[in-house]
Amino acid sequence: MDPITFGMVAIGVAGGSLCLVTIMEHLGISINETAIKLALETTKFGGILYLLQHLSKLFF
Repeated sequence: MDPITFGMVAIGVAGGSLCLVTIMEHLGISINETAIKLALETTKFGGILYLLQHLSKLFF
C-alpha cells in the first residue's frame, strides 16, 4: 500500500471511529476518553513510522 492510500484509510478510520463515539455518547454509553486518545496516538505514530520507512527507501 502506498503512503497516500495509507493516509486516506487512516484518516477515514479515525474520523469514523470519532463519529461512532459521538453517537455512543448521545445514547448514554460511557466512553473511556483516555483509551480513545491512546488508540489515535498509536495510529498516528504507526503512520509516521510507515511514512519514514517509505522515505528511507527513496534516499538509501
